[in-house]
Amino acid sequence: MDQKASLVVEVEIDAPVQVVKSLFKDFPRFPEWSSWSIEPVVSSKKVDDLMPMEKMKVDVKDAKLTATLIRNDPDVFEWEGGLWPLVTGRHEFSWRASTKTPGGTTFTQRENWHGLIVFLWKPGWIIGRSAKRNFEGFSAEVKREAERRAAAMQ
Repeated sequence: MDQKASLVVEVEIDAPVQVVKSLFKDFPRFPEWSSWSIEPVVSSKKVDDLMPMEKMKVDVKDAKLTATLIRNDPDVFEWEGGLWPLVTGRHEFSWRASTKTPGGTTFTQRENWHGLIVFLWKPGWIIGRSAKRNFEGFSAEVKREAERRAAAMQ
């Protein structure tokens, strides 16, 4: 039986959408500010040139995987990866103008998992709790660095 679990982590950032977007899409500079790393398997590829079905090397602190790019839109970046049929996840990052922070950005991470052992990713289970902490940690890193860059522009 195929089970499902999901997680959404959202953070308000006091920085313009363009700052958050350019920060997120600057994969080579992630080591300067983030515990995560994301890079195309074909290292010569620029992020904006990546097309769906291309492979990404992803290290999200608790997990290293090769993911398949699903979307690379101006306001969304999404991949899918995992160990089918045990667990596969679709991870989406999005940034949009905030309705809460004037001139700011709402940064959202959304993951939908499915597979035979996905119950471990549900809230309250050990991997679910770990995934939530991991997503919150990355969102905090994005917030801190985007706000630092926005302040430096003033």
